[in-house]
Amino acid sequence: MRDEDFQSVAVKRVIKDMIRNFTRQDKQFYIDCSKNFYSSSAVDHQVDESNFATTFDLLMKGDPGVLGYILECDGERAGYFLASFVYSNEVGGTVMLMEELFILPEYRGHGLATSLFDYVKANFSDKVRRFRLEVTKSNVRAARLYERMGFKILNYSQMYIDN
Repeated sequence: MRDEDFQSVAVKRVIKDMIRNFTRQDKQFYIDCSKNFYSSSAVDHQVDESNFATTFDLLMKGDPGVLGYILECDGERAGYFLASFVYSNEVGGTVMLMEELFILPEYRGHGLATSLFDYVKANFSDKVRRFRLEVTKSNVRAARLYERMGFKILNYSQMYIDN
């Protein structure tokens, strides 16, 4: 798949102004939400907060490896979504790694996550072979939502080494 295939997927349809591309005006909102996300039960470890600005800069440059959307509800920013793309021999094609989904507490339960996943599946199913995400054991509510959407558990333990 060509890099421009991912970049050319602009927001084709908007669900009540719920899903849109990041703009420069979203930087502080995104950074504040990222801090909240990384201090929540959705994550088991801390990250260097300078990564948030780096990710935002990559989004603004149109880096083909990263994708992001702002979620809105009633015209107000309600959260964000980040994804990245990798080739997987296991599935014989490109995988969208659904890296982060954060919705402000006051907007949870309004259908934003479901609308986002419907949107992503509708706009990327012809470009990727698998959608993959991570969920911590303590994030039970999110895990139930993902299972209702058809995600299956992979019994892998993740391992890593930093450079």
